[in-house]
Amino acid sequence: MAKKMLGDIARHISGQDVKMQTLVKNCKTLSCQAADVKETVEAEELRSGKKRKHVVDNWLGNVEMMENEVQKLESKRPSLLCGRIDELIGKIEELHEEGRFREGLLLDTCKTKAEPLLAPELTIQTSMRNIEEIFKYLMDDEVWCIGIHGIGGVGKTTLALHIYNRLIQDVGTFRYRPYWVTVSQENSIGKLQNEIAKNLGLNFSSEDDERKRAAKLSQTLTSENRVLILDDVWEKIALDKVGIPNKVNESKTWKLILTTRSLDVCRWIGCQAKYKVQTLNEEEAWKLFEEKLGQQTELSPEVRDIATSVAAKCAGLPLAVITMAGCMREVNDIQEWRNVLTKLEELTMGQEDMENEVYPILEFSYSRLKDEKLKLCFLYCALHPEDRNIKRDELIGYFISEGIIDEGKPWQAKFDEGHSMLNTLERSCLLENCDSDDGFRCVKMHDLMRDMALKITKAGHPRFMVIAGVGLKDIPAEREWTEDLDKVSLMGNVIKEIPGGHSPRCPRLSTLLLNENRLTKIADSFFEHMHALHVLDLSENRVLEKLPNSISDLENLTALKLQGCLSLTYVPPLGKLRALQELNLNCTGIKELPQGVDRLVNLKYLNMERMFQLERLPSGTLGKLSHLQHLKLSTLGPVEVQAKELKGLRELKEISVWLSDIDGFKQLVKYLQQFGGQLDKYFLAVLDRKSDAVFEGNARDINRVLILRNQYNVNGGGEDGILLPYDLQCLRIEGCSFARGSACLYDDVFPSLCGNATLLKECELISCKGIESIISSSTSSYSSTSFQSLEILSLNGLLDFVSLFKSKFLGFAVVAPSCGTFSNLKNLSVWCCPKIKSLFTSISLLLFPNLKEIDVRYCRQIKEIIETSFFPNRDIPLISLPKLKKISLVHLPELKSIFEGRMVCESIEKIAVQKCPKLRRLPFSLPIVNGQLSAPTTLEEISTRTIFLKVVDIEWWESLEWDHPDAKDALLPYLIS
Repeated sequence: MAKKMLGDIARHISGQDVKMQTLVKNCKTLSCQAADVKETVEAEELRSGKKRKHVVDNWLGNVEMMENEVQKLESKRPSLLCGRIDELIGKIEELHEEGRFREGLLLDTCKTKAEPLLAPELTIQTSMRNIEEIFKYLMDDEVWCIGIHGIGGVGKTTLALHIYNRLIQDVGTFRYRPYWVTVSQENSIGKLQNEIAKNLGLNFSSEDDERKRAAKLSQTLTSENRVLILDDVWEKIALDKVGIPNKVNESKTWKLILTTRSLDVCRWIGCQAKYKVQTLNEEEAWKLFEEKLGQQTELSPEVRDIATSVAAKCAGLPLAVITMAGCMREVNDIQEWRNVLTKLEELTMGQEDMENEVYPILEFSYSRLKDEKLKLCFLYCALHPEDRNIKRDELIGYFISEGIIDEGKPWQAKFDEGHSMLNTLERSCLLENCDSDDGFRCVKMHDLMRDMALKITKAGHPRFMVIAGVGLKDIPAEREWTEDLDKVSLMGNVIKEIPGGHSPRCPRLSTLLLNENRLTKIADSFFEHMHALHVLDLSENRVLEKLPNSISDLENLTALKLQGCLSLTYVPPLGKLRALQELNLNCTGIKELPQGVDRLVNLKYLNMERMFQLERLPSGTLGKLSHLQHLKLSTLGPVEVQAKELKGLRELKEISVWLSDIDGFKQLVKYLQQFGGQLDKYFLAVLDRKSDAVFEGNARDINRVLILRNQYNVNGGGEDGILLPYDLQCLRIEGCSFARGSACLYDDVFPSLCGNATLLKECELISCKGIESIISSSTSSYSSTSFQSLEILSLNGLLDFVSLFKSKFLGFAVVAPSCGTFSNLKNLSVWCCPKIKSLFTSISLLLFPNLKEIDVRYCRQIKEIIETSFFPNRDIPLISLPKLKKISLVHLPELKSIFEGRMVCESIEKIAVQKCPKLRRLPFSLPIVNGQLSAPTTLEEISTRTIFLKVVDIEWWESLEWDHPDAKDALLPYLIS
């Protein structure tokens, strides 16, 4: 018997060894497949300018995790892993099949969606003529390079912006796709290559060889009809070294436009067309000046004569005209106008160089700011690199740390004041309004404005030293650190070390910005004579491991910014920094909280997000920080914060926190209720330890968010049910299963929604099991106001989902849409819900009067979008969705009907239909003008009244039935195929 058992064990072990070998072999095959997919998709992206599907990146990530898992198992005894080996072999087979990507690797859309850039409105006839002249060159196949030159402030960038926007918007006329890159005064080949690559959707993070980069850029730029616009070129550029083709290729698909102050730059680069932007004549200057003064500024005839002379003093430069007009808005007093004219005459006397003449005008506009704090805010912007889009919130954070904004105000009130100050500077035309690439509100300084600000700070008070974003490799010599310096900015450089013995004597220095460098070492001596320092920014120094001990003695420090210092493991004791109000440790490698944090009694802002190496948080630390207003703890590595830790924080206004289970969440919600609505903002994430919560709200005013991820057997009802915060604005549930089986979100999962969550704006359900519907007609839930504020509803991967409403005949019992459910819903998307067969009934559709977008994809059983089967005698009414702008129907193999009646959609702009082979009719009535089908003739009509159709299969298009006999012919020019 024992012998037989030993034989069985031996055979078992031998069998597991064979299986392990099979696993390793299959994994290697999968790795080769992944390498082929990666190489293919990169080549296709480069060739076509399109971007890869998200499932491709997801699959590559899953393969990498599988490789790591198999590698770990190889070091263990196979006999102990029998079940796990079989499981992984099965998963590898699944990954192998998924990696075939039979539907293709790339999306139909381009890598970057071209959006118009913010540009000042053009009202001067000369400016409009300038654009037409440039477009003549652009349409000339023999001209590949156009140089727009002229003095600073004359409007070169504005002209180029309008060219860019026109190329994007008038797609029917121009065959070129534009790309915008700002070059700026200090640049390098590598930096310029990175900027161009980012615009083209290329990733150069793993490629350091400039020659290989150049070859890839050149190939991409000439692969399609492209226009590269290089704005603000100061120096000669070696195009071939960057990767910019220096002649038109045979297919004539490539153009280059550059703006520069120097005609020599145009000549050196070899521009065939060189266009000089002229200054405004006196009549045009006055027209622009008068326009920017605004109608609220009423001028008497006498004042008007003086104002005309003031406009004439601006030398015909639009920047000077706009800035001067901005600072004279609502000034009606003749004595003040006379005084302004006299000062301008004194300032510009003897200035023969037109560009030098503009500086006194800009400086005069700055001097008219009545609030000294406003002046300091303006000058503060000059600490940032040239042409930087400066995020408003970051800038206001500096203002708060500097004490520019009243310290006694609540945090949100401080930000409100900061935005108000920036708005004033924008209205005065000293700053420009813009957005960052990721959608944040920003401000920007014109080059001449920044030059003027730096001129002010070199000569008087406050004194700045600014060497930002210029590729500086070494810290400035000690002689440049003069004792009268107030602020120093060395941000955005490549400084690697602050060596020993470097100890600047700067007793007045209040701000030091060393962020976005490559620091590896900071000498202890460096901060020894900077005792007045208020703001120290060392953020985004990713290889910095240790801070010098001398930081412990900076007792006047109010802000210590260390976010993004990924390698940072040591911060000296901070207990003496009693004035510290902001401590940002986000994304650092710190394992233990710095000593003395619990003694920072004036701390108001603490950010400890994504501290994945943190091993523990000493009990009671947070409770001692009684003045804390903003606390960010989401994704706090392996450390979890208990609700009881937060009891002493009576001034808290904002919190983000990560929890690993539902019970901890329940305790936290009870704690939040004690605040009685005093929290302005919260982000709560309940997820397993393997997840990371990232929130990208669709609306800018989303401040209260809850994310549930990877929770099982969630019970929403009964005494143990989950109570949602009453002021919740965004709810996202992902990868959860629910205890009640086929459940209704409203009645079974979160009955606390009833009467609560009246402010809910976004609701997203992803990959959840057990959710069958959103609302059930078995209760009165559908007539409540719980979803009255909901604007976005997204359902993705709900395997059990059948219908929005559990009752098929809900339409017969609805309340008036003006006071009921979904009355404010704008966007509805339903993806990958295999059981749903229809989306609406025609009467339930009355609940959606504000619907703007419907997006249905990959629902394999859906047959109708709007169901009509219950109408007696097939008496189907006409329905109206007056605000619907876009409907997307993708990969719906059983879809036969959108609606069997007629739909009036007055605002419709785009219908995207792909892979819906059984759909044979589009029910939309097209816009009618004077009894005729609208045939758009202008850009405005195309963008506002016309239906664009995205069609892949032309034969399908030809088989469609239309209610209007001329519809198909009228729409044919606007097909996107």
